[in-house]
Amino acid sequence: MRTEPTVPTVAAAPVVTPGRLASGAIAVSISLVIVTGLLGPSAAQPPLPGHFPLPWQLGLEPSPWLVTVLLVAAIGFGAAGLVMGLRAIAAGWRLAQRTAVVVGAVATVAMVVIPPMGSADVLVYAAYGRIASLGDDPYTTTATDLAAAGDPIGRAVERPWQDTPSIYGPVATGEQWLASRLGGTSMQATVWWLAAFTAIAFVVTGLLLLRLADSTARARSRVLLLWWLNPLLLYEVVNGAHLDGIAIAFAVAALALVRRAPLGAGILAGIAVAVKLSFGLYVLALAWALRRSARSLVLLAAGALAVFVAAYATVGLHALDRAGSASRLVSFAMPSRLLVGPLEALLPDHVARDVIAALSWIAFGALALWLLSHAPFGGPIESSRAEVDPARRPDPTHEAIRTAAALTLAWSLTATYSLPWYDVAAWAPIALLAATPYDWLLIARTSVLSVAYVPGRVVDLPAGLDELTRNLRGTVGPLAGIVLLVFAVILVRARPEPAQAPRTVN
Repeated sequence: MRTEPTVPTVAAAPVVTPGRLASGAIAVSISLVIVTGLLGPSAAQPPLPGHFPLPWQLGLEPSPWLVTVLLVAAIGFGAAGLVMGLRAIAAGWRLAQRTAVVVGAVATVAMVVIPPMGSADVLVYAAYGRIASLGDDPYTTTATDLAAAGDPIGRAVERPWQDTPSIYGPVATGEQWLASRLGGTSMQATVWWLAAFTAIAFVVTGLLLLRLADSTARARSRVLLLWWLNPLLLYEVVNGAHLDGIAIAFAVAALALVRRAPLGAGILAGIAVAVKLSFGLYVLALAWALRRSARSLVLLAAGALAVFVAAYATVGLHALDRAGSASRLVSFAMPSRLLVGPLEALLPDHVARDVIAALSWIAFGALALWLLSHAPFGGPIESSRAEVDPARRPDPTHEAIRTAAALTLAWSLTATYSLPWYDVAAWAPIALLAATPYDWLLIARTSVLSVAYVPGRVVDLPAGLDELTRNLRGTVGPLAGIVLLVFAVILVRARPEPAQAPRTVN
């Protein structure tokens, strides 16, 4: 009698093959970023004067077209890797935690071994730190003032931030001050320290997310893919050395403490806000999660307020004025950009910007309420517990994460001024929740903005490339943003995968 062989059949391929393809695409993406960084100063990478053994670059003077193609390819492979990885996880693929953490940590280190790319923001961060270290006020003094005094850090700052005082919080200024103290008059050394601090915060955030995640292999695989191995975050946040990477570490730590230590959660959330005001969304999320307990809510508010007041007492309330003036800015590639021309043709510029800001706030509130009420990533832990004990209160940790996901996603889609690295605020809570189509929406949103801002520096580009980037930022990006807004509303009809809730940290 003839028997069938007991070797694996074709049915196993959908589990294994997508995972391998995802791993390969992510590896290619990260490798392309590293190669581009090693090429040296370019339209994507600002020069860093001052001798320091790190970061490394070869000084090959690559053309703007070359770095643009390499970085767009890196973003494309990264997005494809995340999509295939999510599909593979849904089909049963699981990442080995220890291996993924080691690989992610090595990739994070690689992002700070090469110089920052994608913008010249880190140069003005260094200037703010230098101003603070010299005893001046970065909220009134600019890089131009620093350069006028002959300071090499001030002279290295590029457009468009040379005449812009800091809009960041006192904790951000403290981080920049420390980097300046360590880096001295070397821009290269100061920038490397800024990148190193961001990398450390990124790793700490990843460890916190793993601690918050449910103990199932599926839940942990989502965190490993969407955080530790996420090429978009590694490029935009870590390599770019952006302050959002610092703030998110404190925000996620606050999520981890919300149930058992509301005061501590408030303190940590207050620190995040004192890095960047937009992380006040996490304070709102924590407050909503604790709304059923007056005592916990008061402790949360006391912690956040105490840190906020103490932080701004060190720099003065005029620092808040700078943040307020920034609220009138409208960035390229956002839907609100399409309103600037028509409204400024009808109204004085400042009135037009106020109208746009008001419309943005209305859109944010409406979308946030819609997502909180209807989005499919809401409440698997509440529903599962209600079946056992209908009187039991929802877990505040999960409620805070769910609310943070809704608020940050709504903010990323409706804000007047947003850049790709801002999305880190939404990636962290989304990684902790069960899979929904909002995963794809966030991948699309970060990828579109990343491509729109390639190569990154405000420098003269070849005519064809200049026209292409202007169209991507001024037309394609805003229209894509409108499409994503529509999908954010429509996707509430989607159904999440089976319950997978963040665990409570004891």
